[in-house]
Amino acid sequence: MTSNTCLSQSISSATDIDTDTCTTIAWLDLVASAVDNFDGDDWLALCGDIDEGEIYRDWFIWQDVDFSQEWEAYDLTTNKRFVATDLSLLKAHIDRIEDTRSAISIMDNNN
Repeated sequence: MTSNTCLSQSISSATDIDTDTCTTIAWLDLVASAVDNFDGDDWLALCGDIDEGEIYRDWFIWQDVDFSQEWEAYDLTTNKRFVATDLSLLKAHIDRIEDTRSAISIMDNNN
């Protein structure tokens, strides 16, 4: 991915470019675009104190008390995270997913 910020600056005025600033902007642009694609193990290390979390139906859940105040859950099976404003909503979502998985597993065993 290319940062258009420094590219457009270099066209308008080459003498005003600070190489360190351009590199910093490009790096931040790259990191920001990568964060949008984080899933599972990629972002798990970035969350705060994961010791405060709990396991619910084999999912790791915790509350982001430092920033969003939202509850987050990590699904090991799909390597994805889910976010909800309330713990009960998050657990209900996990229950729906796990119940569906169980139903599919039971149907596969019956065939």
